[in-house]
Amino acid sequence: MYERKISREPRLTLKPYEGCQTTTYFCRKTSYRGLNAMLSDLSNDKRITYTILLSGTDFFLTSRESDLNLKNYGLDILEKSKLYTPIYTIPKGWNISMDDALEALTHINLKKSLIPRTIYYHFSWSDLDWKIFNVMSESVRTKIAYLARETDVDYKTAKDHFFNVVLPSCVIAHYFYPKGYDFYLQSFIRIHSEYEAEIVKALEELPCTTYVFPLEKELVINLFHENQRKVINLLGKMEEKSIIDGFLLYAPLYCIYPDFRTSEEDR
Repeated sequence: MYERKISREPRLTLKPYEGCQTTTYFCRKTSYRGLNAMLSDLSNDKRITYTILLSGTDFFLTSRESDLNLKNYGLDILEKSKLYTPIYTIPKGWNISMDDALEALTHINLKKSLIPRTIYYHFSWSDLDWKIFNVMSESVRTKIAYLARETDVDYKTAKDHFFNVVLPSCVIAHYFYPKGYDFYLQSFIRIHSEYEAEIVKALEELPCTTYVFPLEKELVINLFHENQRKVINLLGKMEEKSIIDGFLLYAPLYCIYPDFRTSEEDR
């Protein structure tokens, strides 16, 4: 399944803790020059945990730093927001058509319900816990023996810290794309809605995993689909029915997700 990209290695995402919460940045490049070099520099910036090129000049970045200065990249910060616990849906509609599944989103139960913006407390990871997170974040299926070697501790210590300290502080992101990851188009959607929880429940009926990122006042949805025009029609219907108050839609061009690993065979 991994070779055909029907699934991907399950990843770890840290829950939002007081004093250790991810911040999102919507940015715009001020010059038309130097895009390739800038992408390379962003991929090597340890402060930045995730980068999406939304358009030729628009970027979405995440960082554990709450006050990034991105002037050296030629980026103006347009908006920023705290990120709360992300949601990676486990799709139930893997055996139905994408068109039918998308249409179902226009018939959700109109019950006002926002997604909780929970902040967790008592976060006190040691340096070892951070090392374990960095090793395991790309795949929860990584062998404990490999983890112990990479963190220079014995097997039992690595296992105990991972299962008892690191894992309970994280969300596991599972991925499923029945026709293969490369088959689908992606849309990056920003919405305002009073029906957030119902929208997420409806997204579970789609064939593919959907990524949902709750920000302070909106949801960001990374949607896998087969036809961009149909997605626009869907969002238009949801807007007409007042399921959403409005939306911004991007077709992301490029993504940078740091890889903390060195050897695929050793994982």
